[in-house]
Amino acid sequence: MKKTIYFLLLVFCLSAGSQAAANEQSPAAPAPAAAAVTNLATGYPTIKEKLPPVPVPPASLKDAKATAAYIAAVDAYLKAAQSYIDAATNDANLVIQARNAAIESSNQLVADYNAFFKIDTKK
Repeated sequence: MKKTIYFLLLVFCLSAGSQAAANEQSPAAPAPAAAAVTNLATGYPTIKEKLPPVPVPPASLKDAKATAAYIAAVDAYLKAAQSYIDAATNDANLVIQARNAAIESSNQLVADYNAFFKIDTKK
């Protein structure tokens, strides 16, 4: 029984870790909708939803007004992108904290379970 519980906990932890590693290695590869399991109720906002359109350079540098507008648009885009990146990093950190809390809770449950049945955890 003890081995079964440890095995299940190990599988849970490894699957969470391998999923996180897979997400870090290939973030552009979308998972099939049927296989996607998430706690996000509405999905994560895409850059198309959060960033302004990519600025298009003017036809010529000789048009000072269009060049100034292009420079301003690039600056605004980069600021919006940095804001999105910072928010995504904060969101990822919150998700990792929640995942770690779930792991700690699961580990405590296993320890309590083992203590209840007086299963020796050290051999």
